[in-house]
Amino acid sequence: MQVRAPNGQSLVVDGNSQPFIGGWAYLIWAHGPTGGTRFQVTPAGSAEVVSKELGDWSRFTVREAQWNGGRILSMEDPEHGTTNMVWVGPHNEVATFFNGTGVPFETFMDLLAKFDIQDTPEGLTMLPRAGSGLTLGNLLAVNTIDQVCNVQVKPVAEASESIPRSSGKRVRGGAMWRVDERNEAGGVQTRSVFMVNDTAATTVVAARPDDARFIDVVESISCRLS
Repeated sequence: MQVRAPNGQSLVVDGNSQPFIGGWAYLIWAHGPTGGTRFQVTPAGSAEVVSKELGDWSRFTVREAQWNGGRILSMEDPEHGTTNMVWVGPHNEVATFFNGTGVPFETFMDLLAKFDIQDTPEGLTMLPRAGSGLTLGNLLAVNTIDQVCNVQVKPVAEASESIPRSSGKRVRGGAMWRVDERNEAGGVQTRSVFMVNDTAATTVVAARPDDARFIDVVESISCRLS
């Protein structure tokens, strides 16, 4: 599997014998002179579907506008005083949160206009335009193998402080370390592994600590960014 991350990098994932439940979701930050803005990039329709599945949709105030070959959804949450703005393209969508309600569509449009957005079946890229003063960083790609594990991938350069000093076990995806979080009785509450190669740092979190299918994924999966 090869997909395109929002920063233009290619994410290549192979070796997993069990399929992912859907497309990749990404978190990425745009840093500029006035601070940082976090964006979430997901398959088109995700924000609406998730909101309805969680039961939040009915309490949102939803407005819609057309922009740049897609539509913008404004999902206002009056209870928490926040607004989730989402541009929904043909294949993918990009969203960010604003404090407050009644946020003008133009606020989001002006922000998105600082990026060259390309939406394709292989992924959405949003590269800062010349003169915008923005840079991208803190990329995180996330996907799930149903009832087995959650897979999180980031550039290895952004995970340097998290890499253990001890030698990890060699697996197909790189050097691997197991991380167990235990409850008060000493039992394993959460089990995950941290894998590092020359391009990517991958965290795989087990749905159930003793699932043999989790071990199979850990020993076979390879995630790389280029």
